[in-house]
Amino acid sequence: MRVGLGQFNEITDDMLAFIKQLGVHDFLMNTPRLPGDARWEYEDLAAIKKQADDADLHLMSLENVPVPFYDKVMLGLPGRDEQIEHMSATVRNMGKAGIPILGYHWMPNSVWRTPEPATLRGGARAT
Repeated sequence: MRVGLGQFNEITDDMLAFIKQLGVHDFLMNTPRLPGDARWEYEDLAAIKKQADDADLHLMSLENVPVPFYDKVMLGLPGRDEQIEHMSATVRNMGKAGIPILGYHWMPNSVWRTPEPATLRGGARAT
């Protein structure tokens, strides 16, 4: 198992330095701030992958696309077929850019969680 770091939505020099200071190599981005109202284009994905590569780090995953990229799909609304095509293009563009994993949620009202986290092994808190 490899340890990674996540939950960033943009790559900065400080973030890259922080990842290296922690001694990890892999990281993921959560809903990265990329151009596009319907899908992510190869050039934009390749640019963030290059930033990671130039820092000798591995951008291993993008987690979540903006909800408007697939809200009609989730709700079965007109326009869903077009959104499916755009999502397919996003996945193809990620693969071409060398970003192997897309994580997503299927909650049209956004990601939610329980309010009181449980205490787990070693005092860790989780839902």
